[in-house]
Amino acid sequence: MEKTKKELYDAWVERVCRFIEEVGPGLGLTSCAMQSKPVLDKQPEVVFLGYNAHEVDGYMGANRERFYEGNPYFHADTQDPKWKVWYRTRDMFSYPPVNWAEPVTEGNFVFMNVVYFGSNTIKELQAKEGSKEVIGQCLDFTAEVVQEIFQPKCVVCFSVNECFNLLAKRFSFTDVDYIRLTNTEGKPVKQRVVKGMWGKMPVYGIPHPSGRVSYADWGGIGLWLKGEMIAPLV
Repeated sequence: MEKTKKELYDAWVERVCRFIEEVGPGLGLTSCAMQSKPVLDKQPEVVFLGYNAHEVDGYMGANRERFYEGNPYFHADTQDPKWKVWYRTRDMFSYPPVNWAEPVTEGNFVFMNVVYFGSNTIKELQAKEGSKEVIGQCLDFTAEVVQEIFQPKCVVCFSVNECFNLLAKRFSFTDVDYIRLTNTEGKPVKQRVVKGMWGKMPVYGIPHPSGRVSYADWGGIGLWLKGEMIAPLV
């Protein structure tokens, strides 16, 4: 009998947690892969991918609850300051010219990191002994859960250089195309975005939401993503 998504995910979580428990103490870094809850009852509209979390509490074991419940502060709208990565992402889709909340509505998306150990900076993680192999294994785990379990309609990478390009190189994305957009004021978007194919799955690379991107540029990027994501439906 074919296994359900929940059964596949449960088995994946256990393998990932065993890996975290094996290598985490040597890195001395906390583990924090999932930011949102997983979507296992249907095909999500999108999986949002960041590189790694800026959570640096030291190694505290493998938090299995986090893989099912996500970051407890994910929807903490009363948090001050609010979590810039996520509220800027929501802004991108709710900005008046876009007006499309579907990709950021609970149950329609998954948001996770491609590398499962938090650090102040990426260089801090990369400086750890054995980090190259650890990062590579995290990427392979991510590919498995995205391609074989979540199977979203598309993937959006936060950061072209640190996330999209990393995955594109390891998993041989095809049809990679760097694109210049126009923002909502009719001016060029300052940052380039990129599209590629991960097998049959479209993947988009956009600026990291915590970066300095104007609302006009976010609107242009949001309109582009909306056009790309609804295109198969029309």
